[in-house]
Amino acid sequence: MNGISHRSLAHRTLGMRLRGAMQSMFGIDPRSLATFRIGVAGILLLDLWYRNREIGPFFTDAGVLPRSVLIAYNELGSRFGFDFVWSLHMASGQYWAQLLLILVAAWFALWLLCGYRTRLAAAVSWVLLLSLDSRNPDILNSGDVLLRCLLLWSLFLPLGGVWSLDRLVHRPADRLPRRVLSGASAALLLQLAIMYFYSAIAKMDPVWHTEFSGVYYALNCDAFVAPLGLWLREFPTLMMVLTAGTFWLELVGPLVLFLPFWTARIRLAMIGAFWLLHMGLGATLTIGLFPIICIVGWTLFLPAEFWDWLTPRIRRCSRLRLVRRLQLAALSGRQAARDGRSMWLARAETVRWRNRGLRAWLVNGLVLGLLAYVVLWNVRERDVAYWEQRILPLSANGVARVLGLDQNWGMFSPIPRTEDGWLIMQGTLRDGTVVNLWQPDAPLPWDKPRLVSDTYVSQRWRKYLDNLTTDAYALRRLNFCEWLGRRWNAEQAGGDETREVVLIELIHRIEATPPPGKPIPPLEDRALYTYQPLYYD
Repeated sequence: MNGISHRSLAHRTLGMRLRGAMQSMFGIDPRSLATFRIGVAGILLLDLWYRNREIGPFFTDAGVLPRSVLIAYNELGSRFGFDFVWSLHMASGQYWAQLLLILVAAWFALWLLCGYRTRLAAAVSWVLLLSLDSRNPDILNSGDVLLRCLLLWSLFLPLGGVWSLDRLVHRPADRLPRRVLSGASAALLLQLAIMYFYSAIAKMDPVWHTEFSGVYYALNCDAFVAPLGLWLREFPTLMMVLTAGTFWLELVGPLVLFLPFWTARIRLAMIGAFWLLHMGLGATLTIGLFPIICIVGWTLFLPAEFWDWLTPRIRRCSRLRLVRRLQLAALSGRQAARDGRSMWLARAETVRWRNRGLRAWLVNGLVLGLLAYVVLWNVRERDVAYWEQRILPLSANGVARVLGLDQNWGMFSPIPRTEDGWLIMQGTLRDGTVVNLWQPDAPLPWDKPRLVSDTYVSQRWRKYLDNLTTDAYALRRLNFCEWLGRRWNAEQAGGDETREVVLIELIHRIEATPPPGKPIPPLEDRALYTYQPLYYD
């Protein structure tokens, strides 16, 4: 008996240790989840505000990508699963319909921010975000992909467990575990780690780990560089140090995050390092909300020890009397309602909680299956031709297209672009006048602007126009030229036929980036597209 009891005790101790290690590696503190929820909601609201200002050109049939054209493109990409792409925003091509959907998305993002009906708010926010992204994929960057992936995994977690109206009103007496551990918590943490690790794998080129010129080339992408980035280009040695630091941080950082020892200290160090990385990226490159999305994502790794240290200091510096009174009032009201419950309702509640175990197993199985799918997807993306038939065929792409889990983290890799420049959108009017169709009041930019990135209206336009210069988006140029012609005739011609545009020329003024220390070669012009919306008699 003693042998059996000792053996049983040893097995129980081992099980507790394994569970403790799993909680340390893949568990998330409820306060970190709440911080993530608030941050994501704020990002959604900010993103919707920016997109609201560009509804016409990007999301209506009168813009650069009419619905019929997008449907045709998706059908052409059916081999890669693009025929599974869906979007509620495809229901109408009118401005008012797109505005209505954006307002609905903002309403539920506010719910998510306050933690009101949190699970519903998160689900609707994810659906509308994926729908909006699918309506015009030409304006997206890696930050958009990361945001919708993180939001999807978070749907299976108690985002409203603390610091929410749900917590205040419905279950103020419930106690959440110190760490939330499930398949979804592991998927959420691993998704962020996957992005950095495969971004580093994609950078396996001498410019990143031997020549250390990756940052030099990135800061010479004039379409994206900010004023601080221009200044930083004057320090070659510093750029080499930053290149090595970026590469090794992305490669090693995601691996050490899941060590079962010194987890809290290591994670705090990694959070600080990656926050500095993204603050530097945001200060030197105009890459939209990507740095903010990553910074918010890293709050998921904040350990319980951090909150245990921070919470008493916040309480000493703040007055919580009003909040406590509201909590007491909500608690008393809730208690009165509970006292009035009938016996059959209590029994039904007991049955519901008993069924939760089976439901949790099913949900965890589904989430872990999708996580395995995402891992295989990222492995395959490194070499599709080689891995397609070995681990994940293209016929399985439909799952990723439906759920928005399709991802590729080849940012500035394998090397940043060594060819850069700016676009010239030249129009010829019926009376022979040559005009600037992009900035009607400015001359054509044949000379290099002082800061090329300032010539773009927004990050979405920067991404779209930069895509147009690549061969992969050659078919999009016709639709853009058509939109340029319609906009000019509607806003500048004023009904005067002689002022209507009859010839549109899209020209890429190319400036190659030489290796460090080499002279800049002369500019080259590349005619991207020529379009005649009207013809002479």
